[in-house]
This record gives sequence, C-alpha cells and structure tokens, in this order.
Amino acid sequence: MRIAIAQVDGKWPNLALAKYARWGADNGHEVFRYDPAVHRRGDLVIASKIFTDTPDDPSLPPGAYSGGSGYSLRTSLAPEVEALRPDWSLWPEWDRDMGFTTRGCVRRCPFCIVPQKEGGIRIVAEFGDIWTGRPEVTLLDNNLTAAPIEHFRGVFADARKARVKLVFGAGALDARLWSNEHQAIVKEFSPVLRRFHFAFDAIRDEKAVRRLISMWTVAGMHPDRLVFFVLVGYDTTPEEDAYRVNLLISLRVNPFVMPFDRTDHYQARLARWCNSVVARKQCSFEEFSEQARRKIRAEAMS
Repeated sequence: MRIAIAQVDGKWPNLALAKYARWGADNGHEVFRYDPAVHRRGDLVIASKIFTDTPDDPSLPPGAYSGGSGYSLRTSLAPEVEALRPDWSLWPEWDRDMGFTTRGCVRRCPFCIVPQKEGGIRIVAEFGDIWTGRPEVTLLDNNLTAAPIEHFRGVFADARKARVKLVFGAGALDARLWSNEHQAIVKEFSPVLRRFHFAFDAIRDEKAVRRLISMWTVAGMHPDRLVFFVLVGYDTTPEEDAYRVNLLISLRVNPFVMPFDRTDHYQARLARWCNSVVARKQCSFEEFSEQARRKIRAEAMS
C-alpha cells in the first residue's frame, strides 16, 4: 500500500503522523509526504491538523483519514500506533526527538482542550520509549509536575544518563504544585534542561508564581532559566495582562504571551512586544502600540 502523510498545520512535525509513518514502514508499506503538486495521493491519505481555526487543505482527496484536535477531540491513535516510536524520516530538517511521557492533566482549565481530549493525568511512556538516539528530546507533557515524583525524577535521570538535553514544548510544569522535592530534582539534573516552562494564566496564581521564583533563587539557580506562558484575552482585562507581564519582568524571569484569540489586534500586538526581548528593552508596550498605530495611519494615507 502507498500511504501519503498530510500535515495540514504546525511548524513542528506532527507526532501522530510520525507514528503513522513508523507503523506504515514497519508493515512494509510505502510512506511519503502528501504532495498534491505531483499527485502523490497514495492508496491511503492520512491527514492531521492541530488548530481548529486552521482552514482545511482543499487539495485533500475525498476519503482522506483526518485526525487531530483541529478536526475533532474524539479522534485518537490506535493503541498499537500510539505505542510506537515516531519515524522522523519524512521531516529531514527535524533534528530532535519528541513525545509524551504523561497524558492528561489534573486541572480543568475552561480554555484548555486537554481535560476533554485526554482526561486526567496518567503515565504513558518512560524516557526510553520516546528517545531514538538524538541529542535533544522535546517533552510535550501537559503537566509533568502532577505525575508521581518517582516518574518526574526518572525522566530527568534517564536524560542525564543518555547525555540528552530536554526541552519542554508545552506548559509542562505547574507552579501551584511545585514542591521542595521538585526543586531538589531540577537542581540536581538542571544541566539536562535549557529552560523550564510554567504558566501564569490568572492573577490568582501570583502567590504560587512568587513562591516558585523565591524557591528557585534560594536554591542558587538563575531565574533567567524560567519562562512563564501568559495567557491573555481570556477572562482578563488588558490591565491584568499588563500587570502579570510586568511582574514577571520585574522578577527577572521571562514572560511569553499566548493570545487566546490570535486574530485580535491587541492580543497579537502584546505578544509581538512581549515575546521580543529587543522590543521590551527598547520601549514600553504603550509606546510600541502607538508606533504600530502611527504606522497603520501612515499606510492608510499613502
């Protein structure tokens, strides 16, 4: 059988499609990237997209198998496919491994699809199940802090033993659950991680965020290695958004704005300003916004 793999959106390789690529190759099928320009449609086309606001690919043939959260939260990989290590050969530019050691989350955040799609926290793999020998592994776990502490330690210890760098590709650490045990583990194994990602989605979490940063500095670890995803545009005011961003900057950690509505001009502008260290150092958000408004007026008049 000829299997065409169609990735509809996402800058990174699609993990589910990479597992289907492995399944196809292991079962003797010819697997290739879907390319309508050369009509490589295959006997079976497997398509996946992540975001619901991504337009579907009009070139996909009728009968293509479509999955991923961009299509439906009810689709999932077959257990025998989920258990496979991904095959990255269809993405030659990709130079790391990627995967989940846990699925689900203990939180029930109304803006997040994880509880509906994956349910509660559970261990689905160990480090060795997703590592194929590459020098870097991106963990996609939604809340690794909620896993048993033995699993948390094991992931870090296995990465150090393999001499592999870990990267978090999502908000995998939870400031509200951070304990002295977590802090001791990351201090012991900190060389395997470049930066540590948390979330600061609401002002009510300020106490937990401050406590975490204090624990971090008391442990003698540089706060610049902390990154906080800041959700804006969902049940918050611009003033509350600005407060959270400026608080993190004042505490010498790194805010990274995540717009709830990527089409909203204010949210997109705040993300462009905040997520650029150069822009943040050059001017305030108010000055940045005024520069953007002047540019729009000038373009409208030209």
